[in-house]
Amino acid sequence: MTINFMVAVAVWLTTFVIVLVFTVPDVPVTPLLIMSVVVMTVVPLWFYPRSKTFWAATEFLVARSDPEYRSPVRRDPRATDLE
Repeated sequence: MTINFMVAVAVWLTTFVIVLVFTVPDVPVTPLLIMSVVVMTVVPLWFYPRSKTFWAATEFLVARSDPEYRSPVRRDPRATDLE
């Protein structure tokens, strides 16, 4: 979630600065507000699966570095009993 928010803020800040650089004397507040709302809702929704994948990979790499780490056991899909 943190990485998701950081990416959204980075995209918003970049867009905000670009709009301000090109329209500094007469800043269009309403389009800027609409752009901010759109960016801060669309980017986190779009980036969420990528953020989840990144954190899963990070967790795997950290857990794998533990000396007591055991790799997952491949189970027979026909097995009916559970451990």
